[in-house]
Amino acid sequence: MKLSINMAMTLDGKVVRPDGKWYGLTSKEDKLQMDVYRSQSDALILGKNSIINDNPVVKIRAFPNALNPRPVILVRNGTIPGDKHVFEESDHIPLVICTKNNLKEIKTDLENRAEIFALDSGDIDPKKVTGILKRKGYKNVLLEGGPKLNYSFLDGDLVDRIYITLVPFVIGKNGLAGIADGASAMLGFDEREWALTNSVAKGNEIFLTYDRK
Repeated sequence: MKLSINMAMTLDGKVVRPDGKWYGLTSKEDKLQMDVYRSQSDALILGKNSIINDNPVVKIRAFPNALNPRPVILVRNGTIPGDKHVFEESDHIPLVICTKNNLKEIKTDLENRAEIFALDSGDIDPKKVTGILKRKGYKNVLLEGGPKLNYSFLDGDLVDRIYITLVPFVIGKNGLAGIADGASAMLGFDEREWALTNSVAKGNEIFLTYDRK
């Protein structure tokens, strides 16, 4: 199974506005490119915060006949309202992966909206998530979560490719997250090499592809 991350960031490396959300900073070209990445994937990992804060449209719009990847939603605690776009617009019933601690709450809210899989722990282990997806036969998985979710998969050395869109804005505020945001530096981060395998400029944006060496 191949796992890729897709993120957009500003010239100063921020992936959220000062209010913690991301909106209005990407162009039609970036949205088109996002649909290209999604059309090449059979599963799409999303985090709870991304769905609640941004309520993303997960349906591929640029290619009318494309088969949409199956949404896989990771919920460490609490639940998600069942009226979000991800439950309304997908070609597949979403797969929600939660923990034993919030299984009851998830079932109450989403039992008729999603397939629910509870891990036998109180946390979301990225290695267990990738194991579940491998067993279900998914080959190309795209991660569109937030910085903390990205960090957990990168820290476990589970990511094969990173797509980055560089957008022409500078926010400047300190403390805002980059593409990965964790409590500590990743062990051996300077030994984990990434190769720039593609770079395309469109308008004022640059689309970068890095593959794990």
